[in-house]
Amino acid sequence: MKKIFYIILILVQGKNTTAQHSNDFKLWYLQPAANWNEALPVGNGRLGAMVFGRVENERIQLNEESLWAGKQIDVNNPGASDHLKEIQQLLLNGEN
Repeated sequence: MKKIFYIILILVQGKNTTAQHSNDFKLWYLQPAANWNEALPVGNGRLGAMVFGRVENERIQLNEESLWAGKQIDVNNPGASDHLKEIQQLLLNGEN
């Protein structure tokens, strides 16, 4: 069985994106994903999902990082707030 993986990466350059370019970000598929291997991955790295199926019978399989660890993970960095202003300024400058 042939496995197909779809990876979608949309890069947006902060302030240069305007409403008139919104059509550039359309995703169009010729057929619905039949199974998990053809699913559309969505998420932020910590919480994710695979979306597949038909409109009338859509499946969304969720995943969260602590499921893999088998326990709750504390990812809070107590020193992170010391760098918040610097991070905000870098983002405002378009330096991700």
